[in-house]
Parts: sequence; C-alpha cells; structure tokens
Amino acid sequence: MSKRLVLVDFENVQKLYLSILDESYRAIVSVGASQAPPNAARNKATAHRFSRVDFQKIEGTGKNALDFHIAFHLGRTFEMAPETECIVLSKDKGYDPPLVHLNKNGLTCRRVVGLEQLLPEVSVAPAEPDAGQLVCRRCGKSSTIEHHGG
Repeated sequence: MSKRLVLVDFENVQKLYLSILDESYRAIVSVGASQAPPNAARNKATAHRFSRVDFQKIEGTGKNALDFHIAFHLGRTFEMAPETECIVLSKDKGYDPPLVHLNKNGLTCRRVVGLEQLLPEVSVAPAEPDAGQLVCRRCGKSSTIEHHGG
C-alpha cells in the first residue's frame, strides 16, 4: 500500500470530511495561530477518530505563515520518505510553483481543492436506448433540447 500524506491549509479550507479517505492516507491539518482547531479535534469523545490525523497549530502570524509551515512539512517528508505521495488541500494557487518543482525532481505531489478529488472515479456505463428512442450522436442523450435551443 502506498503512503499518502494530505497537508491541509485549514485557513483556506475549513470543511473537512477526512473519513472519506482510506487507510493509505495520513493527514496533517495546519491551523493558523489565531484560528480555533476543528470542534471534533477538541472534543475528547470524537478525538479517537483521528488516529491518522495530526492537528498542528502554528506559532506566529503573518502573510503566508501557514503556507511556509506546509512547505516545510513537504520538504521534511520528501527528505525522510521520498516515496510518499503528498497532497496539499488548499484553494491557494501559490502552492503550485513549488509543487511543479518537486514533481520535476522526481517526487509525487499535487494540490486539490476538495478531498472528493482523491476518491477513485466511478465510470457509469450509458444505458442502452430503447429501440424507438432517438439518441443524439453528439452527446449520447435522448434529450437534445440544449443543442437545438429549446
């Protein structure tokens, strides 16, 4: 089983449904200095659910403070375990240039804006049309109203 690490920019993405990820994933949720960690992480009754999740409140404030914290963890992870696939969960496109650089140097990393992007795609086979049903050659649908303006 391959190792996968999700680095979460909690200042940028606050809704987390980490339970959708299988056991090949670990996560580090970086929480800003002036930000409260997620309620579930603070509640002792639910904290046991996060055995593969570390909540790290960063120290210090300032523009991009949390981003540099995540960049540090990327470098540290690749130094210690270069086979790890790293995923940055953030809407911040500022992560893209360093991730491109890391990929060019043989490492595997990417940015996603939602955890659902990490789920395997499920392909649905198109239903067979009825013998009397017309099907659009362009899109494969029986309704082509959008192609013909209403």
